[in-house]
Amino acid sequence: MPGTFKAYLHNIQAKTGKSPEDFYKLATGKGFIKRGKIVAEHAEMLDWLKSEIKLGHVHANFIILYLRLRTNDPRGGANIKKWARETGYEAP
Repeated sequence: MPGTFKAYLHNIQAKTGKSPEDFYKLATGKGFIKRGKIVAEHAEMLDWLKSEIKLGHVHANFIILYLRLRTNDPRGGANIKKWARETGYEAP
């Protein structure tokens, strides 16, 4: 994956005005996260981010990755999680 985790966060925040924590709160408010765990399907979250937030496909998937990391979700590839940690992801 090109770029760094921090660069993706910066680009998405510049485009939307929303911080990573804002996305976590929005996803929780939508019922996608309950008791600190993701309960929604990937496709449902992707559709929300693309249709309501107006993110492109890659940025929407990136926010889903952030939410998976933030909630310590076991789904998602180990390689992508490793890349995120090596390029700037810091647990809140």
